Amino acid sequence: MSYIMMGLGWILKWCSIITQNYGIAIILFTILIKLVLLPLTVKQQRSMMKTQKLQPLLMELQQKYGNDKEKLNQETMKLYQKYQVNPMSGCLPMLIQLPILMMLYWVVKKPVVYIMGFGEDEVWRIISAVLEWSEGNPENLEIFVDAMGLDLSKYGNDAMQALSVLTENSYKNFGMYEIQIARFLQTHPEVMSSQWITDIGKNFITINYDFIGLDLSRTPDLGAFFGMFMGRVNNLDMQTVLLWIIPLLSGLSSYATSKISQAQSGQKPQTTDNGEEAPNPMKGMMTFMPIMSAWFAFTLPAVIGLYWIISNILAMAQQVVLNKVLNSGITDEQIEGEIINAKKNRKKRKK
Repeated sequence: MSYIMMGLGWILKWCSIITQNYGIAIILFTILIKLVLLPLTVKQQRSMMKTQKLQPLLMELQQKYGNDKEKLNQETMKLYQKYQVNPMSGCLPMLIQLPILMMLYWVVKKPVVYIMGFGEDEVWRIISAVLEWSEGNPENLEIFVDAMGLDLSKYGNDAMQALSVLTENSYKNFGMYEIQIARFLQTHPEVMSSQWITDIGKNFITINYDFIGLDLSRTPDLGAFFGMFMGRVNNLDMQTVLLWIIPLLSGLSSYATSKISQAQSGQKPQTTDNGEEAPNPMKGMMTFMPIMSAWFAFTLPAVIGLYWIISNILAMAQQVVLNKVLNSGITDEQIEGEIINAKKNRKKRKK
């Protein structure tokens, strides 16, 4: 898995080099991932279109074997096999995207290693470069510690003591602060010119986290969001408020994607024997998934939420376009013929 994360980091690194902006790099990266997954998406869409075409036949089977679940399942599978429909193919792109999202999280969480290009055994050089940069000017060290989000008061206002948090356990804690460190190195590029770093002989990049007024290195503040509804607005700043756009758009785009998918599937509400609409678990999923998407975007760095938003927008566009250009391969005449034969067989059995 580490090799895959290194590969994703390498792609994201080159996207950053080309675009010179992390937000635009994420958009380009998302487009590339969607292109790689396009063959699976086409297969998923075609399977969904076939299932839509087969709905009348599936309804016939339900009327015929409604009281025999085992027989209904057998006949449904026969129907799927006859028309080469894989009911699981619709889940495949999602099953692949979730591991990508998880690995992308670690790539984003550890940008110094996976994107900037420092090896795990080279990160100590950054601390050495910061110490060299702050020689003769202790305020510089305090600026660095403050950028990490470390509370100096917990360390007796001793910046060196606070800095030791990053170097504990052979720099194991370093990975917890890589986003803040990458952000700091971008705003203070002079640290990168230290001999501690240049002696390695590599060309390291810095990451520009500013994107249309948003700091993508930050995590949207969920506590401040809920606090706003309770009147706690005194400490809100514009950046905190702007970052709320990410999780809100994440939830809305997830909901819109589900709605478009449901509309294009052509599935009609099922009814019970009493004529009432049967419970549909998909309705619950359409509510749950957007809420979950917004929740995750509130608890992860904003750049992950941006990836999810762009991914949802591209998914919507793909569904609309593929639905127009793809053909299910099943004609209306085939379906009508199947229905006629099914009704004839039903009448014969009744006789």
